[in-house]
Amino acid sequence: MQQMSDHKYDKLTVPDDLAANCVYMNLSGKGHVLLHCTAEKYPDSFKVFEKLKDHMLIPVSNQEKEKVDGALTCCSVLINKMNKI
Repeated sequence: MQQMSDHKYDKLTVPDDLAANCVYMNLSGKGHVLLHCTAEKYPDSFKVFEKLKDHMLIPVSNQEKEKVDGALTCCSVLINKMNKI
């Protein structure tokens, strides 16, 4: 991903592969926001997310989507919008 982008990416490693399915947003007025797994589903990965002090953390249950092999990012629409300078 880093090679295909003009943006710098930081890597965050979580112990549960499925917990890596999260959504990052940089919202004006709110800053860095991360939708991620709940502590009930992946407690070890949740502890890793809690260490992100510069982010607004929003735990989201994915229980119903998992029943049909869905993930948190399945509910996302990604828009590549160029900012005007």
